[in-house]
Amino acid sequence: MMKWKVLYIIPAVVTTDMGIEDYFEDVHEVLNKGLKIFNKTKENAEEDVKIVKEWAESQPHLPEAPNNHMIMCFLMMNKFSIENAKQKIDMYYTMRSLFPDFFENKHPLSPHMLNTMDDLCFLPLPKTTDEGYRVTIIQAFHDNTENFDICNFFALAYNVIEVRFQEDYPVGDVIIYDFTNLRMGHLVQFTPTIMKKTATILEKTYNNNVKQVHCVNYPKFAEPVINLSMKMVKPKLAQRFRFHKEVDTMKNFIPVRILPKDYGGEELSLKELNEIWKLKFVHHKERFDLLEKLRVDENLRPTPLTNDEQLGFYGNFKKISVD
Repeated sequence: MMKWKVLYIIPAVVTTDMGIEDYFEDVHEVLNKGLKIFNKTKENAEEDVKIVKEWAESQPHLPEAPNNHMIMCFLMMNKFSIENAKQKIDMYYTMRSLFPDFFENKHPLSPHMLNTMDDLCFLPLPKTTDEGYRVTIIQAFHDNTENFDICNFFALAYNVIEVRFQEDYPVGDVIIYDFTNLRMGHLVQFTPTIMKKTATILEKTYNNNVKQVHCVNYPKFAEPVINLSMKMVKPKLAQRFRFHKEVDTMKNFIPVRILPKDYGGEELSLKELNEIWKLKFVHHKERFDLLEKLRVDENLRPTPLTNDEQLGFYGNFKKISVD
């Protein structure tokens, strides 16, 4: 079999005072806020991390044991339920085989993924809210849909989440969907099957901790996709959607100090932040190189995967389907 050599592109250097490694501000303060929310001391949390670490190291089918920072993230996403965190960690590795459309050939430095970043952004912002919630902005930079690929878009989102697993803590998330440049060419790729797949990944692996969802500058023709999204999430999350005809009304929910210049805020512009994220992917290149190869060995799985009708059983995965 012929082996193809993958070439990665190293982005140009960005002129900014913001460091690549200290992009996320006050991370230790964010951790402390998360521990306080879940009534945990650092000592309690570290003991939980140790328990999960020992479990992961005992699982012969897992390709690695996640580092302590990642385990802390999984514990926090699961309100420090050790058993739930174990299930999510298992799915974190299993999903790479289960959903190849989003994880195979999706290295963030590959040409097609960098092209995706030139077309749109999935940007967690440097500063958090007073509660410690991280704000993420999703926006297309232009209205040309010729090269848009929905799987590459979701792959970019999961690559960004991977970096957050290495550097940030998921106390809570605030999502801004800016539909300014949205066109029908984008929407037609948001099929029920794709939406169901990504909803399954978010539920079974990342255990969404979304506190607010803001939809801004949305056209009339986007409403069916928004409605579909709301039907696919739990009612509790659907109630957290907010709709804005103008950007200014978002400032009632998100402080100006957090928002980029594009929204009348004090932070760098979206494009400036996007260029920094390209360099962050360079910084984490070794991690993504490894992720290209990490897969579970189903032959070594000691017990059946916790599953439902969508996921099937270990060693005999069912394809995701939508009625």
